[in-house]
Amino acid sequence: MVSHIKSTVIRDVLAESLSEAHVNVLERLAEPKYDEDVATELKIKATVVRTILNDLHQNSLVEYQRTKNKKTGWYTYLWVRREEKIKDYAQTYLKTQLIDLSTRLDDETKSLTFQCGCMRVPYEAAMESNFQCPTCSKEFTECDNSEVIDDIVSEVSRLNSLLEQT
Repeated sequence: MVSHIKSTVIRDVLAESLSEAHVNVLERLAEPKYDEDVATELKIKATVVRTILNDLHQNSLVEYQRTKNKKTGWYTYLWVRREEKIKDYAQTYLKTQLIDLSTRLDDETKSLTFQCGCMRVPYEAAMESNFQCPTCSKEFTECDNSEVIDDIVSEVSRLNSLLEQT
């Protein structure tokens, strides 16, 4: 089976959506390992590795086999990476980000935005407060959101490019 985590794009998406530490743990699971072994390899506390493994499990990127030590009564967990889920996870993350950005872009392009000394608000919110900020008491004035729009368009382009590469 091909390892999707070796793809730089997918690795970067995983690091962005989770963290670099999550990617480091995933990389150590090319073959099944115990959490203590991963912690030793990465030179970090086992509790940190367990937290990361639980995050990865919650996202269906790893699974485990649990066995009970009959002498101590303690459970041990053998963790394995779910290769078939990694690419899907990355694509789903990118698509979700694109949907969120599309909504933001729609909001920014279709409505007026006002700002005061402490926040930006849509026209309706400024009007409801009689164009006076309830927090800082400064007057709301119309703001130029072209830079925000440009940033969103740029991010959409970046995410679309990443999605095409996955």
